[in-house]
Parts: sequence; structure tokens; C-alpha cells
Amino acid sequence: METQQKGTIESIKKLRIAVVAFELITPNQRTGGVSHFNHRLCTKLSDMGHEVTAITMNSLLEDANYNIKSLSKSVDINKRFQRYYLTALKGRKINFDGYDLVISNGDDWAMRRAGVPWVRIMHGSAIRELQHNHRLLRKMNLSILYLLERYSSKRSTVTLYNSKDTQKLYKNRKQDEVLHLPVDRDLFFPAEKEKEPTILFVGALDSRKRGRLLRNLYVSNIKKEIPNCKLWMVCNRDESIDGVTYFNNLTNEALASLYRKAHIFCMPSTYEGFGLPYLEAMASGTLVVTTPNPGADEILDNGKYGVIVKDSELGESLIASLRNINKYEMIIQRAIKFAEQQSWENIIAKYLTYLNLNNNYEEKQ
Repeated sequence: METQQKGTIESIKKLRIAVVAFELITPNQRTGGVSHFNHRLCTKLSDMGHEVTAITMNSLLEDANYNIKSLSKSVDINKRFQRYYLTALKGRKINFDGYDLVISNGDDWAMRRAGVPWVRIMHGSAIRELQHNHRLLRKMNLSILYLLERYSSKRSTVTLYNSKDTQKLYKNRKQDEVLHLPVDRDLFFPAEKEKEPTILFVGALDSRKRGRLLRNLYVSNIKKEIPNCKLWMVCNRDESIDGVTYFNNLTNEALASLYRKAHIFCMPSTYEGFGLPYLEAMASGTLVVTTPNPGADEILDNGKYGVIVKDSELGESLIASLRNINKYEMIIQRAIKFAEQQSWENIIAKYLTYLNLNNNYEEKQ
């Protein structure tokens, strides 16, 4: 995008930044990728010297280096209607007049903009979630949320899409663009691998992440061909299986350590709007072997930075990769170099360039 955007990260003084982060990490609970993104975004901005306030519905974090405005006292986040609709309506009461910039990560459709530059980050799309969900009530909810996403995108100063696949689902304006999500290079970097051949999975057993598919392949095929192979599954604990280790409620540091030690990362998801775990594996020098989905196809550049195979070929591809991991060294090195460009420093610098982008809407009070 040609730059109506002015200023660089070096020229910007201390800012007051609000981050709409209804999903935020919660102590002793397993939370999703957007929650971790929100926490890292607030932490990095605060580390840079900005005054950051996260607007969330989670409990307060004792070790956060940023301010937290929580709506959790008036909303039961375990009830779907309150989580997706009442929370957003409660957010309309928040006054953003004193902020220099708002970076929003969802559910901001009812909030008053107050003329403050408003960067809306789309981490995926409710319509894609709908296409990969089989529960009727969930589909109805996602249909409504998709319409609200479109409305939210229209009201933002600029909307940043995490992938080309996400972007094409919305009406684009000239200032909107695709900007891939960042990876924390202080956490995710290459190191010595585990002695035994090891596969890492991050997700849920029975969601679109398809952890059970991978585990079944491990039991029926991979373990028989490579007896000393280990499968590390970052998910809720399930039945005990020889060679399978479950990890739950990991710190970011512990998770990053698993990425570094594993030889292969496999998340055979049916849908990823972006697929941050793929990028984290790439930054860790770990070969990605997965099945096709929009996120994997884009972030792996259709096989340039990893291995993408059909479901029917996944087991054999994992076996072949483990037996001759050196064969993929060129792909691994290309992936590391790509991940280096996706650092938090580079992406946050981009976010801050929107400070001087003129709003192209009028807020209806």
C-alpha cells in the first residue's frame, strides 16, 4: 500500500494504546492462539515504552506489564450469548478519547470510535469456521458473527487480514491489506533436536485441528515403522498410549522448547485462517508436514517452506521425513529466513504507521 502513512517506530513518542483483547491468556487454563497473540502484543508494546491498556473479559494477570480493563464482573464468559454479544455491548460504554491508537482483535462492532485511529486485525473468518463446524446452533451463531465482522471491518480506519483467504471474504477498501501475524523470535528459534525422532502436535484431538487423525496414524503406521519415534501432543490429556506424551497448560517458554526439540511439526487441520503454529515451527527450525488448508498453503507458500500432502499420504510422508530429515534441510533453512522477516518488531512497526491514516468514516453517536 502506498504510504499515506507517515512516521516510523523511531520517530514516535510514548503513546497511549488500547488493545481490544476480549480473548486473553488466563492463568492455569488452556487458551487459544488469539489469546496468546493479544498478550504478546500488549507486552511488546509496553516493552517499547508505550502505555498499553488491554480491554478484555478475562481475570487480571498478576505479571502483566500493561494495564487491564476487565469486563468479566458483569459478563459470564462461559455463556455463548454473553460472550459474543453482551460483552461487545458492554464495550460501547468505553471512552477512547484519551488514546492515540486502538488495535482491535475482534468483537468491537458496538464500540464507539471517537475519531481515534482504529486498526482492526482479522485473525480468520467466522464464515470459514462455519464451513468446518457441524453443530446447527454453532453455525447459526457463526453466521451472525460473520455479518458483525463485516460491519466491524467497515467501521475501522484500516483492516489487516491475516491471509489472502481471509481478505477475499470481506469488502476491501484501498487502505486495507494482508499482513501476516508475527512470531516471537525471542521465544522461537532453532536449537538442538531430541535424540529420538519426534513429532509435535499443537491443538485439540477432535476439532478441525484433527489431533486424533495424527495419533491414529502414529499408532497404526508410524510407530510400527519407526519404533523409537515419539509423539508430543499439546492438548488435553487422553488415553495412555505407548510413545505418546500429552502436555497441557504449558508456559510460552515450555511450548517453545518443544518446538525447538521436535524434528517435525504436524497439525493436519482442515482450516486455518493463518496458522501461527506453522510459523512458530518454521522459526524453530522444525520441518512442517501437514495437509492442505488455506493457512498452510499460504504460510508454507504451497510447499516452499514445508511439506503439504493429502490425507492419504500423510502417514507415509511423516515416516519418510523422519527417516531422512537431512533431505529437507534446504526447506528448513528457507523457512527460518522467512520467519525472521515476521518478527514482532517488524509487524508492530507496521501497526504504528497507521497513526496518521485519516479515518474514512463518521461515527454515529
